[in-house]
Parts: sequence; C-alpha cells; structure tokens
Amino acid sequence: MHVVEGERRFAAPPERVFAVLTDPDVIASALPAIRSHRVLDDDRWEAKVKPPLPFTPSLTISFEVQERQAPSHAALRAHGPGADVLSRFDLEPEGEGTRMRWRTELQLSGVVGRLVGPGLDAVARHQAERTLDAVGRSL
Repeated sequence: MHVVEGERRFAAPPERVFAVLTDPDVIASALPAIRSHRVLDDDRWEAKVKPPLPFTPSLTISFEVQERQAPSHAALRAHGPGADVLSRFDLEPEGEGTRMRWRTELQLSGVVGRLVGPGLDAVARHQAERTLDAVGRSL
C-alpha cells in the first residue's frame, strides 16, 4: 500500500467544500481518461475509464462515499480492475475559509501497477493535487 497526504486551504466555508468533495461531476472532471460517469445514488457512482495504452479496453471504476460526516469529514473509495483507492478528508473552519487535511491510500496491481511503476507516489500526489484544484475551481 502507498500513502500520500497533504493539506490544502480553500476560500469557502466547510459546508461548501464538503458538498463539492462529494459531487460526482466534480470528481469525474478531475480524473484523467474518464470517458463518462453515471450516478447510482447519493453515495455511489461509476466511471468508464480508457487507459492511455493502445488496444486496452475501457474499465469501469466504482466510487463510493464511505464516510459522510458533513461538514467535517468524508471518505471516498474508488475501486476497479487493479486499483483500490481510499481518500479521507478532514475539514475545519479557518477564518472565512476552510483548512483540509487529506490522506489517500492506494493499492495497485496488474496492468495498472505496471503502468505507474516506481513513480506511484509522485503520480498519486499529482492526481490528488489535480482533484483538489478541480474542487477549488468549483467553489
């Protein structure tokens, strides 16, 4: 298992940040190679992902909000062939905005693990920052 974590500040109250963090449209827009997504219910959605390799079929990734304690904590799990990712977010008011502490635990195997290789920590941190940038734009 690989773990990456960090901290981010947003110029919005925790209630708004929480709502955006658990919004399937925002999360899907931040992930590379997503071709489409479908909401199943308030806590679950699926995304079709096309890995950037020739002749590789599209994959379905399932997303689930596993912990929802608005507006201070959420945990999201993404699971699909070769990937299991759990991200936790803790939010607290800071002045007029929000301070977020986040932690992501990744377990990759098969083609996905080989595709990322030894640079997994850097790739995971980059993707986490990309997702949080999308959250910031949505606020």
